Amino acid sequence: MSISKFTLRWAVVLSLLIAGAAWAVARAQDDEATDSPHKGAKTAQTYSPSKLDVPPRTATGGYPFSPYLDAEIADPDVHRVLYADENVMLLEVSNPPGLDVHMHGHPYATVSGQDTGPGGGNPNPAPRATPAGNGNNLNDPKADPTSAYNDMGSGRGEPPKGVQFLSCSTSAPQAPHKPINHGTVPLHFYRMEFKRLDGDDIQSHWKEWYPQMTKPETPVKDLMPGPALGPNFSDRWPYPIVYDSIKAAPHNFQLLFEDGKLRFIEVTIRPGETTPMFGDPYPAVLAFNTVNDPSTVKETNLDPNSELNGQGSGFGRAPNVHDMKVPTCMTTAPRAPHKIYNAGTAPLHYYRIEYKRIDGEDFKTNWQKWYPWMMYMKYMR
Repeated sequence: MSISKFTLRWAVVLSLLIAGAAWAVARAQDDEATDSPHKGAKTAQTYSPSKLDVPPRTATGGYPFSPYLDAEIADPDVHRVLYADENVMLLEVSNPPGLDVHMHGHPYATVSGQDTGPGGGNPNPAPRATPAGNGNNLNDPKADPTSAYNDMGSGRGEPPKGVQFLSCSTSAPQAPHKPINHGTVPLHFYRMEFKRLDGDDIQSHWKEWYPQMTKPETPVKDLMPGPALGPNFSDRWPYPIVYDSIKAAPHNFQLLFEDGKLRFIEVTIRPGETTPMFGDPYPAVLAFNTVNDPSTVKETNLDPNSELNGQGSGFGRAPNVHDMKVPTCMTTAPRAPHKIYNAGTAPLHYYRIEYKRIDGEDFKTNWQKWYPWMMYMKYMR
């Protein structure tokens, strides 16, 4: 009896398939019997991806959830990291309609900035939270509905005078959740996360935490007003662009990130230091991580009669959970040139999220032009 080449070829293929299946079973059994990082990765109860290298982090307070569920790791499309260092992280958050957002949490205290209408400029925002049978929320399901970290205790700063839509909010660390956008336009905002809460400990630890602040800086002279400074920046900010903070006071205002929408600036004013005369051409959200005595801060305005000397700013309190004193936030319109004197014994240290454009109500009709990638996010899942 003869065996055809065709039959022999398939016999070999079948033998290889059987051997491969046996190896896979043996590997799976070995994973279950050891501490392999693959162990349990295939089970529904496991959140951690099997081959994701997650850097170590120290969450705020007693936040108990895995770093694999941190927003920028669990869903980096929704939470794009614009800037990160050892102290802070700036995220752009985009949640367009119909997107299957992955379960994620936020291990750090946060200041967020919003510049769209209510509900993200959504003409038909999602209805108010509706409890499910287990105490969960149908519009924002929780990984642990009983967690104390579902309550962020948020404080809110109202828009400043003359800038209708710019608001800020503070929040404690947030347990993993899965927000669902039932509207017709995206939810879009920026969140700045503090990796450590300095609070009033800044008074005794600032030299340890920020050694660069102990180094003396070469003084920068004030600009002399006059036509030599060039034309004004705009009708809304009628001062020469050389008064812009990062130009006029470079030792105090460090530009960390910039794109067509915003600037992210770290502000440092050392004890006993007076800044050069500077101004802020853009409206901003200010994020504070320290407790300072306001009586030690002295301001001198270039034009005491200006309508842009900080009038009408909004203030957001610290989260009212977990005994938190910080962060706090503030909204401000563009500021006329001024100088700041720090009479305290610790630096003034905070961050500015400056908005080159306020989206406001126009977001709902222009979001596809301004943020075209949001149209395709749901097809990338």
